Amino acid sequence: MKSIKTRTGEFFVDKDNILHVVMFANVVVDYEDAVDNFLVMKNLTNNQPCIKLVNLVNNTTFESKAKTYIKNKEVQSLTIARAVLTTNNVKKISLNFFLKFSSGKVRAKFFTDYNEAIDWLKLFMK
Repeated sequence: MKSIKTRTGEFFVDKDNILHVVMFANVVVDYEDAVDNFLVMKNLTNNQPCIKLVNLVNNTTFESKAKTYIKNKEVQSLTIARAVLTTNNVKKISLNFFLKFSSGKVRAKFFTDYNEAIDWLKLFMK
């Protein structure tokens, strides 16, 4: 399994063809990091839309410009579904509530359990 590390995280595709994004502890993701991470994801997925598990349990923070970049059409077009791991149940519930009102076309859901996240992502496999 090929793994690529950037300044802010580690990226790999598992045996089920799920892209894993594991963010490093207490890192702040800036615009340049967001672009770099996106290029790594494009490389690992051969520039094809994928299902993605994003692990944010290590207290990752995204600067405003990085958030804006991540939400752009090109970045979003390469994601079929995204499960996001977090450690806090209250945070998970509130974020899932707000996702219902977002206008994004990517299916996304927050989880505190890894296996539940993987099971949900597998619903979107072709």
